[in-house]
Order: sequence, then structure tokens, then C-alpha cells
Amino acid sequence: MAKPRLETLKSINAEFLGSQWVDGDLEQLVTSPFGIVSSFDSVLSDLRSIVARDLGHVAPDPVAQASHSGHD
Repeated sequence: MAKPRLETLKSINAEFLGSQWVDGDLEQLVTSPFGIVSSFDSVLSDLRSIVARDLGHVAPDPVAQASHSGHD
């Protein structure tokens, strides 16, 4: 996967997010001054595996289930 370009992120921000991200935040995604940031390729791979999961075979979260018990 090619490294993201600032121009591409600005276009996505304007087109799909109503320009809610400031340019400084987008610049950090392209050239992070904070060290290692998960690559977009890694994030997309994780999202694909989550979306591909058959939720019919995933057990409910016991903590969430307990907090909703008795509240119909």
C-alpha cells in the first residue's frame, strides 16, 4: 500500500467529513512527530477482519449483558 498523501487526506476530509479535521491533524497522519503510528494498511487489515466476522458466532459480551439485565 502506498504511503498516504496529505492532498488525499484533505480531499477525504472535505468530501466525507465536512472538513471536521484540521490540517495539522492530517499532517500528523502523514508525518507523525510522535513516533510510530499504526500504518493505514494495518488498520485497514484489522477492519477487514472485523467486518468479515460472522457475528452470529460471536458470544455476547458478558459485562455488557450483565449491565442490561432487567432493563427491558
